[in-house]
Amino acid sequence: MRYSPTSHAIERARMRFGVKSEKVTEWINEVMKGAKYVAAQGKNRLLYESSDGNIRIIVDANTRAVVTVHHALRMDFLRPALEREIRKIKRESTRQIRAAERNLAEAYAELAERMMNFANARNPQTRKLIESRIEETQADIDDYKRHIERMRDAMQEKIRAIELIAE
Repeated sequence: MRYSPTSHAIERARMRFGVKSEKVTEWINEVMKGAKYVAAQGKNRLLYESSDGNIRIIVDANTRAVVTVHHALRMDFLRPALEREIRKIKRESTRQIRAAERNLAEAYAELAERMMNFANARNPQTRKLIESRIEETQADIDDYKRHIERMRDAMQEKIRAIELIAE
């Protein structure tokens, strides 16, 4: 297929890529030979990317006219900053999760102590009182576990969002 550039595309190819005006049609058709379709833009605009990934070409779907050409947007320069942000999120989340795990361990220790008291108690009323306190402690333990799980999920969601941005 032959693609014909618009005057705007000719001007952009000359400005952005240094292609002489009379050679733009050949240059665009050469680039389009190896180009791959990326996405549709609007109703009748198609976006193509060159095989080396450096050039993006927007084509009118109806007329096969090249509307414009531009450099492909690269996000590689953001990767180090995003990786630092991921490490920061992991560090902060780990600190918070460990604090919650320490609270969980204290609750388990309290539960163990109450279980020992329950096992040693002889009075039925005392046993009943200790049993209610054991249930409260167990509920606290379940809350700590849910809280820790929510923190881990939140950390993973943040990391996934940053990885999505990095792609």
